Amino acid sequence: MSFLNIKNKAEPKYTEPLYNHFNENVIEVKPKAEKEIVDNSNSSLMIGEGVILTGTIKADHEVTIKGTIDGDVECNIVTINKTGNIKGNIKTNTMIVEGNAKGELNVNEVLNIKSEGSVNGKIFYGEIQIEKGGKLSGEINHRDKNNKQEEFKD
Repeated sequence: MSFLNIKNKAEPKYTEPLYNHFNENVIEVKPKAEKEIVDNSNSSLMIGEGVILTGTIKADHEVTIKGTIDGDVECNIVTINKTGNIKGNIKTNTMIVEGNAKGELNVNEVLNIKSEGSVNGKIFYGEIQIEKGGKLSGEINHRDKNNKQEEFKD
């Protein structure tokens, strides 16, 4: 499987002066501090409609799926849109399903299945919300926040 790690990139550092060709003045651009802290807490990834991805995704914040993933996802929030499909292991805090999810799901906080959503597999969840019409099937286990339960086996 391939491995995809999503991170925000810092802006480039400019150390040379830029020249204004209209009046030949020099504009000084100061370089950024050498030790700049990049906040990756808001990084996100969207798999577009019609895209098929096979592999493992690890992201710091959110993964939105409008296409198809055959593989594992680990991030803070997973959103599967109406056209989205995933088959694999998912490890997340919050998951919103409008499309289809199949596999082993480990949702620490809230699993939200919308009216057109379908979830099938081995599911661990903290809280669950299912709209009328949403489908849930498989082995379903409530995760008690006080007790660490078994996670996925390789």
